[in-house]
Amino acid sequence: MTDGDVTDGTHDEGPERGEGAQPPPPRGRSAGARSRLVLIAAALAVVVGAVAAGAALAAGSGRPGAASGRPTSAAPVSCGAGTPEVRVTGTGTVSVTPDLLVLRLTVHTTGHQATTALGANDTTTAAVLHVLRAGGIAARDLQTTDFSISPDYAGTGSTLSGYSVDNTIVARVHAIGSAGTLIDAAVAAGGNAVRINSASFSVTRPLHAQGLARTMAVHQAIAHARAIAAASGRRLGGICSLRDDTTSTTTPGILSFGAASGALAPRAPAVLESGSQTVSDDVTVVFALS
Repeated sequence: MTDGDVTDGTHDEGPERGEGAQPPPPRGRSAGARSRLVLIAAALAVVVGAVAAGAALAAGSGRPGAASGRPTSAAPVSCGAGTPEVRVTGTGTVSVTPDLLVLRLTVHTTGHQATTALGANDTTTAAVLHVLRAGGIAARDLQTTDFSISPDYAGTGSTLSGYSVDNTIVARVHAIGSAGTLIDAAVAAGGNAVRINSASFSVTRPLHAQGLARTMAVHQAIAHARAIAAASGRRLGGICSLRDDTTSTTTPGILSFGAASGALAPRAPAVLESGSQTVSDDVTVVFALS
C-alpha cells in the first residue's frame, strides 16, 4: 500500500511476529499519543512506589525501634543502689459542692392482721412514690428496700397483738434546690406512717474531683523535684517509684424541719444546706538524678 491509499477496513496480518516484536500500533493513534501514554504510565509507577514506601515507613520498617511501639528518644531510667535519688511529696486539694441528696424514707404500718398491715403499707408506699415521681424523681432514682413483716406482742410478750410492716424508699434527688418541698410533699402523702431515716449529700462525679486533685499533686511533686535537682546541680531523671493516696472529707449538710423532736410528720418548710466536700490527693514520687 502506498501513501495516500484508502483501505476498506481489511488488511493483511502479514508474517507472524517474533517473540520480541512490538505489536502494531492501533489504527488512527499518532506517535505523539503513544508518547503521552508512556509518560503517564511512568508517572503512575513513581506515585505507586512512593505510596508503598510511605506505608512501609508508617509500619515501622523504615524507623528503628518503631515496630516495638517504644519511643526511641526515651532514655532508660537508672534506679537502684548507687544511683542518686530524690523523694518528693505533692498534695492537691479540690473543694466541691454536693449535687446529690440521697433520701431514705421508711413507711411503717401496723394492723391486727398481717394482710391489713400489708395493705395499708402498700397504699401508703404507692402514695409516697407517686408524689416523688410527680416531683421530678426519675424511676431509675427510686428504689424500695428493707421490706419486712414482723409480729407484735403485748404485755410480757406472750400475746400476739398484731403485725408491723416496714418498707424503705430510697430516692436520689438531683435538684437539691427543690428537695425541701419534695420531702414535705412526700411526708404529707404518707402521714404519720412515714419516717425519715437519713438524708445524705454526695457528689455525682467523684472521679472528676479526684482526677483534678491528683493532677495538682503530681504537678506539685514534679516542680518540687526540679527545684531540688537544680539547687544541687543535678539533672532530674526518670521516675523510680510513685505512690498515690486519695482521701475525701465531707462537711455534713443540714436537714432541718424546725420540729422540737423527731416527729413522724415534720413541719414545713424543710431547710436543706448541702455543705461541701473536700477531695485531697497525696503522691510520693522518687526521681533518679544524673
